Amino acid sequence: MTNTKLFLLLTIVISFFGCGLERMASDYDKVTYEQTPKVLEVHAGDVVVNLKGKFPEKYFAKKATVEITPVIISETGEETRLKSVILQGEQATGGDETIFFESGGSFVYSDKIEYTEDMKSSNLELRALAILEDDNKILGPVTIANGVISTSMRVQNDEIIAVADHGYKEVETISETATIYFLVNKSNIRTTEKSDEDVQKLKDFIKLGYKTESFVIKSSASPEGTEKVNTELSDDRQNSTLSYAKYLLKRLKADGASSDDYYKKSSAGADWDGFNKLVSNSSIKEKNTILSLTDRNKQKSQKEKGELLQDMAQVYDALENDVLQYLRKSEITINSYVPKKTKEDILLLSISNPSDLSVEELLYSASLLENVSRSLEIYSTAIDLHNDWRAYNNIAAYHLSKGNMDRAYEYLNKAEQNGGANESSVLTNLGIVASWNGDLKKARILFNKANTTPLNLAILDIRQGNYRSATERLRGNSYNAALANILNGNNNYTCNENTAECFYLNAIAGARAGNESMLFINLEKSIQNSDIYKEEALKDLEFEKYRTHEKFISLTK
Repeated sequence: MTNTKLFLLLTIVISFFGCGLERMASDYDKVTYEQTPKVLEVHAGDVVVNLKGKFPEKYFAKKATVEITPVIISETGEETRLKSVILQGEQATGGDETIFFESGGSFVYSDKIEYTEDMKSSNLELRALAILEDDNKILGPVTIANGVISTSMRVQNDEIIAVADHGYKEVETISETATIYFLVNKSNIRTTEKSDEDVQKLKDFIKLGYKTESFVIKSSASPEGTEKVNTELSDDRQNSTLSYAKYLLKRLKADGASSDDYYKKSSAGADWDGFNKLVSNSSIKEKNTILSLTDRNKQKSQKEKGELLQDMAQVYDALENDVLQYLRKSEITINSYVPKKTKEDILLLSISNPSDLSVEELLYSASLLENVSRSLEIYSTAIDLHNDWRAYNNIAAYHLSKGNMDRAYEYLNKAEQNGGANESSVLTNLGIVASWNGDLKKARILFNKANTTPLNLAILDIRQGNYRSATERLRGNSYNAALANILNGNNNYTCNENTAECFYLNAIAGARAGNESMLFINLEKSIQNSDIYKEEALKDLEFEKYRTHEKFISLTK
């Protein structure tokens, strides 16, 4: 082949490929792109691009590839690139999808990117680069969407911040019990029972001199007799025990012993629950058979069940020794108040001498209204004296309430290190920090581990785009409840809080519902309460259809 022919062949080839790209560039306006929804929206903190592109017949060169890159361009010109998609002609390689020359073709694309505030007035632009052999050609660009609707980002930080319980009880009781056992069918208290170790413990308890809350007398019978016999026997045991208890308590000068108002009594009759419990915990080999028999016959009369039990006692000697004799009893229980410092004493000591308080008393003092201005100081003292995780957590809770996440996180880490790593309040507050910082997956893990409140879970549901779940957890007409319902498609749901934020949210609901009265009444109220919503409304694409409306112009000028 002569040099002239070779030159002509190369010229034809180059001209052919060049014409392919040129034709693709000149006919690029025939390529259609559709973004769904037409205006970009934020969900779960991300801007989602759902794109469908369609190429006409006899457009896509067989050996060409086209790389398409969506780019979000902010109002200030800052660009954020999403992932690219590569389309290939039928004789090309290396692409994600194939577009045919004769029939054309289409592709779908989806990607998401974290939302930033400067994207609200952005443009979504598609940039395409066509490549054929060693040649390339820029196609477009094409703008397919303007702005971002960010209503889902209007979540209010209304989570319930967890303050660790101080663990102090203003009123607390302690108890001591003596058990008196009776012989079969007897109700008299034997001398041996009066000197029993349990009775001696009761005497020692009375000597402490605590103020009495109550004296409780309980009696029962083993269930092998008839209902009448067991009831009468249980009642007789109660009466004899009550008489003995009054004698003993008066003699030992127990507080309240002379007043009948302190005595509470009950007679259980046949103690079947006690029977089943003792059998279940016993070492009797046949206990499963015994329990099965009593369960199958539990609907029978007391007489029939008693006779059955008598038969079993004859067969299973262990029932008498291990079970029945321990059901023929009465119990004397003394409930007494634990001596406590007065509220006034605790308040004074929290200021003058906090080392004289237990950690629970000190934390309790920080919760009192009288100490509200000194709570941080008291928590710091609790850390110095006791290094208690609750104090760290509660300082963190204070900082969270002020929106200071860095300081809160610092104290939560210390709470973890000092015994609070698995405590619900610490986990809840760490979850709130994670949620506010946008780490929603971590927040979910922490909230679940903490078994946090339904409100906290509902707010996280909104942040994660789980709007239906949020509406199921949230009740009433709070701001976040209204937001969840609006995002879930219920545009007739309104917020009843008298705030600028609430009125603005109702205006959005009105715009989505096409209810101009609802829209403009609430938009006007929001602007009256806070002038920032005038500028907010001008940028908000929720009101795009109303920007030329006379009322909208009047409110936002």
